[in-house]
Amino acid sequence: MTAVAMGPAVGILVRDIVHDHLPGRQTRTVVIAMSRDANPKATVMVFVDGAPSPLLALKVGITQGACRSVDAEARALRALAEVDPAMVHHTAPRVLELRDDPLGTALVMIACPGVSMAIDYHRWRHNSRPDRVRRDFARADRWLRQLARRSVPPAAPLRWADGIRARFGSDAVAECAATATHSIEVKLERPNLGAFVHGDFWCGNILHTAGVVSGVVDWEHAVVGGDPVRDRARFALSYSLYLDRHTRAGSPVHGHAGLRAGRWGAGIGYAVQGQGWYPELVAEFVGDGLETSGRSSDLWRAAMLSGLAEIVVRSDHDGFARQHLELLGELVA
Repeated sequence: MTAVAMGPAVGILVRDIVHDHLPGRQTRTVVIAMSRDANPKATVMVFVDGAPSPLLALKVGITQGACRSVDAEARALRALAEVDPAMVHHTAPRVLELRDDPLGTALVMIACPGVSMAIDYHRWRHNSRPDRVRRDFARADRWLRQLARRSVPPAAPLRWADGIRARFGSDAVAECAATATHSIEVKLERPNLGAFVHGDFWCGNILHTAGVVSGVVDWEHAVVGGDPVRDRARFALSYSLYLDRHTRAGSPVHGHAGLRAGRWGAGIGYAVQGQGWYPELVAEFVGDGLETSGRSSDLWRAAMLSGLAEIVVRSDHDGFARQHLELLGELVA
């Protein structure tokens, strides 16, 4: 856990919340994340009486956009609590309070236990070993199956093709990607079902303890009644993106025949179009979700490309969105 500095406004708001929820207790606060985008949010963990694990987790926004995100996360978690009071076997944060204050908006939650899966992911050659990677995918699979059991009325499908055009206009690459994405969306039309979709299901938001998922955090992009395969595609895409993170540019990536480091998005291209144990694992992981929701597992590549289009539309960072757009254009060409 790495502590970072928080601004005075966030500090005052956190101090007041801790005083109200834990009066008279000896507490310690640690800011574990402070986003640096246009709408920054702080994630603050509150430790009580010298305990090694935090008791409370606070998400604080101080701009209008960040406050909307914090509010969206609160709505999603409350909606989940309505249909599943156990909060997916106590792995989703439980909301204690959503506080609107002149200094910002703060979401107060019971902290989930565990260590981020991203820590293991970046250990030396972790993602080059089939046994370890399969274990990560198996943990994600088990948790997503639990979440998918919370059936809810289906919401209107999201159209990423329209979002691509809205964000990038008449850009030639964008038009090619949008046209292909529309065809993909037609293929992926799902039966009349709805599920809770986390919306940002990647290693950094997954906590584990003793070999099982013990917490899943950051629900601000959640959708009630969405397509559950979205979370599978998101996990596989983010896992693939950094396969070459710790390999020198131009060198082969250990454990992944045919993958070389250095070109942005090479890991995703390898997952979608390559051969070997890792692309097969991705195909099985995404394909299983398609079959469970009444579709053919053969559409797993289409689901991955739809996931790329979602990142193009929803990323807060224009440069990151553009990189995914260009990669999507290459893969659908």
